[in-house]
Amino acid sequence: MEIELEPELKTKYPEAVFASMIVMNVPNCKKNEVLEERKRKAEMELKRMDVERDSVLQSYNAYFNKWGKTYPIEFQINTIRRGGKLPQVSVLVDSMFVAELKNGILTSGHDLDAIKGDLVFDVSEGGERYLMLNGKEQELKENDIILKDEEGILASVLYGPARRTSITSDTRNVLCFAWCPYRMDDRLITAHLNDILSNLRIVFESATSEIQIHR
Repeated sequence: MEIELEPELKTKYPEAVFASMIVMNVPNCKKNEVLEERKRKAEMELKRMDVERDSVLQSYNAYFNKWGKTYPIEFQINTIRRGGKLPQVSVLVDSMFVAELKNGILTSGHDLDAIKGDLVFDVSEGGERYLMLNGKEQELKENDIILKDEEGILASVLYGPARRTSITSDTRNVLCFAWCPYRMDDRLITAHLNDILSNLRIVFESATSEIQIHR
């Protein structure tokens, strides 16, 4: 499976960088108590976070503000800071989400076996549609960053992953992406994906990954 960036994306977002991580043989399950303990610790750390001065969050807000939106991860962090809890969805989803909030880096997770052919990062023309995780059809704004396989759109920065390749209870092999519309150090991105892997290893001790940077 090849992962490429379209020239138009490189023109409109010359500093954009993405990273992928494939983890095989991690059969999804509903819950793990040790992972739940790690989530409780992460909540305590998030409550001490200075959101207004966090450079990663503000970088994403620069992207979302172009469409009059706020970075949803900042909203989630503020929810935790006000006493909320990290949701319990499944081991694969929770492992990604806790790292996403901890590091502030936009992340998408996909069932690797549901992807068709090669993958391409591109920019939307505006008007394209796809089914989001909640099953609702979403029409894209112009110049949003998107991910496509041979059958269509798999995710966008503004609206998140598509339902077609979402992680389910049947997922066994997972593909994670870090999305960075603007400049970000490769070491930070790699450390973020390794945080996800560390969470997965709580349940799947022998889990190994293949991480790649795409720009």
